[in-house]
Amino acid sequence: MDSIVTVGEFKEVTVPEKSRTYVFPTGEVTVNNVAKVCVRPSGSHRLETATGEKYIVPAGWLAIKIDAESWSF
Repeated sequence: MDSIVTVGEFKEVTVPEKSRTYVFPTGEVTVNNVAKVCVRPSGSHRLETATGEKYIVPAGWLAIKIDAESWSF
């Protein structure tokens, strides 16, 4: 079974992510309960949580740490 479902330009995460942490040269940004991800051509990510909160993570991150039972991408 696929762990990603396309909904418009967003990918819906069907394997729940407990958290997603973006590592930048100057620090980290953590978003909990990510439910949807949109990867923009610029490299930025738009995220939506299970509770409907929306985040924009700019390009320039060095790594992403994902806390989930299995790979979502």
